[in-house]
Amino acid sequence: MNQIVNQYLQNQISRAPVLLQSYIQDEQGNKYLARNIFIRLQKIINDFLFKQQEIRIVAIPGLRGVGKTTLLAQLYMDLYSHQPRNLLYISVDQVVNVLGSDLNTVLEEYQRILGSSFEGLDHKIFIFIDEIHFDKKWPSILKMLYDKSKNVFIVCTGSSALSLQSTQDLARRVIFEKLYPMNFTEYILLKTKYLSSSNKAIGIRFPVAGLKDKIKQTLFFSEDAESCFNNLQNLSNQVTQYWVNVDRLEIDKFMRFGTMPFALTVQDETRVQTLTNQLIDKVVEKDLTEQGKFTSETIESVKNILLMVAASSEVSITNLSKSLTNISINTLVQVFNALEKAEIFIRVYPYGSAYKKVRKPSKYHFMTPAVRHALLMLVEGENAFNNHKGKYLEDIVALILYKEFAEKLSSPIFYDSTQGGADFVLSFPNKNIAIEVGYGKKGPEQVISTLKKIKGQYGLAICNSELRIEGNVVKIPIEYFLLI
Repeated sequence: MNQIVNQYLQNQISRAPVLLQSYIQDEQGNKYLARNIFIRLQKIINDFLFKQQEIRIVAIPGLRGVGKTTLLAQLYMDLYSHQPRNLLYISVDQVVNVLGSDLNTVLEEYQRILGSSFEGLDHKIFIFIDEIHFDKKWPSILKMLYDKSKNVFIVCTGSSALSLQSTQDLARRVIFEKLYPMNFTEYILLKTKYLSSSNKAIGIRFPVAGLKDKIKQTLFFSEDAESCFNNLQNLSNQVTQYWVNVDRLEIDKFMRFGTMPFALTVQDETRVQTLTNQLIDKVVEKDLTEQGKFTSETIESVKNILLMVAASSEVSITNLSKSLTNISINTLVQVFNALEKAEIFIRVYPYGSAYKKVRKPSKYHFMTPAVRHALLMLVEGENAFNNHKGKYLEDIVALILYKEFAEKLSSPIFYDSTQGGADFVLSFPNKNIAIEVGYGKKGPEQVISTLKKIKGQYGLAICNSELRIEGNVVKIPIEYFLLI
């Protein structure tokens, strides 16, 4: 076995630059553009090289398809351009499922190739590990590497559950940099950069510096509706400045597929749908199968479950189990939990007591509306987007709220489960905010109803409308919210 692992490593060391080059460019040789996170990680690596900093392990969890492997390859190739030695790239998926080995064996064999133990190294080395979650012992292996040597830097990618599986001891040693689907301004920035490379007449559209944080602060941390409205009015010139050269049709493209970076360089939307469906299949067939909890019959039903959720959002698992007679309610709960861990779903609990959270159904938004769109296209074809625009926009809002707030110890994101209740409730220690989402015109009735119930300070109605205030509800144009 060790001989096979040795051959694999020798091959990776010699061929990695050629292999990874194919990960960072399209079939025509055009380089994929680096996402915003690249600059942060590049700085961490440079600090390790030149400033002797203590950060030596970076883990990048995220949904399949958001560009983790591309990011890993870009970091490798950037480093390779000025330090071509002492770099190793491995895929733990290959190590476990092709070689039948494990990460610890690979690292032991790598020390033999180096001619030194990690403890004895007198120079810096970099190990890039893709899909590290395929080795169940990865937390202890990373801890061992960190403790053994200050000359080893690790960058690893894995499923979204990486940070959940991390021990408290490991969390002190590893920086977790989650990679999310793209937001609107990153989508426009990368798209215009890509197009400008072949057409100099196309200008690159950068975000307005500081505007995102100003809008976020105003929407969620104002004293009341009036101050929220007034502060947004003060930002209107900056918002207009951003949108003056951005086609509003890009909003629909963004919601259909633009959250996923692979869509930036694929001109054919049918091809984008195919790639998104392949992503869904990999999550179902690899990520869920890897957990070892489900029978093949259950795995075969998961796509059907996803289709049912795509056509709705508020899901009663009890009612769903009646439609799926081949799956027990306990198994169905496990499926939903697994899809949530894989970050296919963002789960939003009903607002209220712990009893209500158990009794009432949760809402399940998709981490990216691109997944909802791909699923609905299978059933409804070209009508899918127009039939469900509101749900796509809810997914976008759910993703923004999740990125901004859900990573805290206790998520403040809920929804009003009563008939006609608001889509979201943000419950902070000192205030409650009700949020309603609609792609068309949106009245304040649902927000007002929820505000009374939760004793909220003010409400937001995100919709196709001009900026205005009605009582203690502020109507927020989509163009404002998308800049967060």
